Amino acid sequence: MAAARRRPRLTKARTRRPPFALRALRGLAVLTVAGLVGVAAWTGLRSAGFRFRWDLDPTPPPTADAPALREAPPPSEPSGAADAPEGGEAADVPPPARAPLASGRHERIEFETYADGRPVVANSSVAEEWREQGLLLSFDSYTADATRPHVLDARGYLPPNASMHALSFPLAGDRGLEVGVIHLDFPGRPRRVTFTLFGPDLIEDFEVIVWSGGERLPASARAHAPDLRYAPEDDSGSGTATYSPGGRSLFRAERVRIEAPLGVDRISLDGWGPPGHVLLVDHLEIDP
Repeated sequence: MAAARRRPRLTKARTRRPPFALRALRGLAVLTVAGLVGVAAWTGLRSAGFRFRWDLDPTPPPTADAPALREAPPPSEPSGAADAPEGGEAADVPPPARAPLASGRHERIEFETYADGRPVVANSSVAEEWREQGLLLSFDSYTADATRPHVLDARGYLPPNASMHALSFPLAGDRGLEVGVIHLDFPGRPRRVTFTLFGPDLIEDFEVIVWSGGERLPASARAHAPDLRYAPEDDSGSGTATYSPGGRSLFRAERVRIEAPLGVDRISLDGWGPPGHVLLVDHLEIDP
């Protein structure tokens, strides 16, 4: 009997792996591309004026005609309006109102001069300088010791037709602007307050918190609209007020109006984010 034919053995085809050097080069290329994407995203956020809570890089350079930013002089005794940031939003609650409702007078504060008429000192801390006009200022931050906001030479952030100075976060010398919350307290308890906010257009809603009679008011107590004094001249009725300070990403100017029948005790401007971002205040009107 003839010997049975042997079936051929099926063997797995051996796949040849690329050389180690080629695999290493491919991995390095992937890491390089990922790194470039990350750097581009980080640069884009910083060019838009963002500040992460742990990020204290220098601020963008000022315009050519602006003096170099310097560290603010040491502050005097801290203002009683400052609240320690302990307990989240509870630290934002203002002290109980004691003054009569609408006990002040109509005031307009441009942050170009102090209440006594002296020119402001650029890049310096402020707290009670406008007390006579019905305004007290303080600042909260979980990453900095500062308790006062600063009046800045803000031409590097404002539109070309804006004034030189604006109220903003504390300037930490060469490290740039701190990130936190600016508190505006109104001892005269006015019924209406309006002001202009400047900040990155990438922020959909600038966070504005209003307190009246010890209670936080709903969003309906405030209205945001473009500040048309900074709208482009060729704007054909679109109602936008965006601009590019120093050729960076878009900023916008908003006119904020707040009304409270029981009086405005405190307005808090929150730039925490995340990520943290620049906020500047100007053209403040107090209407009893």
